[in-house]
Amino acid sequence: MGYIYLPYAVLLSVLIFIECKKKKQAKWWPALVFLFPPAAPVLLLKTRKSKSRILSLAFLITFLMVLGGEFFLYIYNKKNPEDMVPPVIKQIIQLNEDIKKTTIDLYNASGKLDSLSMVQSRITDIKSTIETIGKLRQLVDENQKAIDRLIRFTEDHEVFFHRKNLSWIFAIRDFYTDYHVVQHQKSRVDYFATFETLLKYTHTNFENIMELKSQQHMKSYDVYYLRYRRAADSHNRFNKKRIAFQMDFMEEHPEVKPFLPGAHQQEPFKFWDKFSF
Repeated sequence: MGYIYLPYAVLLSVLIFIECKKKKQAKWWPALVFLFPPAAPVLLLKTRKSKSRILSLAFLITFLMVLGGEFFLYIYNKKNPEDMVPPVIKQIIQLNEDIKKTTIDLYNASGKLDSLSMVQSRITDIKSTIETIGKLRQLVDENQKAIDRLIRFTEDHEVFFHRKNLSWIFAIRDFYTDYHVVQHQKSRVDYFATFETLLKYTHTNFENIMELKSQQHMKSYDVYYLRYRRAADSHNRFNKKRIAFQMDFMEEHPEVKPFLPGAHQQEPFKFWDKFSF
């Protein structure tokens, strides 16, 4: 505050000092005007009776302009720093927040799947797991769509980001387009798909497998189970590589660490034991 008011008060005091010297007025007038500018028209009324109205009007206009300028600066400086961020940067931050949220939701839901995978002795348990996998596949889809939106946005505004030297945005894009992250996403889709297929087959043929021990259904079950185990093993390998890559990436690009998801699947997915039932 005072960026406009202070120079204005000083200039006005100097003018009043000159006026007092010419009209032989008391020397305390400049100090009074400096502390209280509206005192200036009072002096002008004494020294310039014929022109006091015009000069007072000029003072009023300039004084109101100074007050208006100070008020504008006050409001501007009171703004939240985030309000001063360009809309394009706000958008990229929001897109990245969408990725973080869907990623964290996905890993939290995966923890529930791990606990369900260990208890499959009843048909109701299998049904619950199928429903959980369905929700997880939806979360995977939402997560990938959020990633795709961010990548497209950075491509559409690439010239702007280069011009502003916003290298951290390209680092985020490089992370989500890296081979380890992309393959991890694909392996997760395959893992959930094969697991769901296995459970649906088991649910549909539960009696033939559990009670009748049908050789035909048991063989078919084994085929589905082997596909599931291969997908699970593959996903766990890619997950391990993705974790190692992310740690190296954050060490190389510490500026993007706050923008990457804060929850990660550190442990391998627990396998559904084919003999648990």
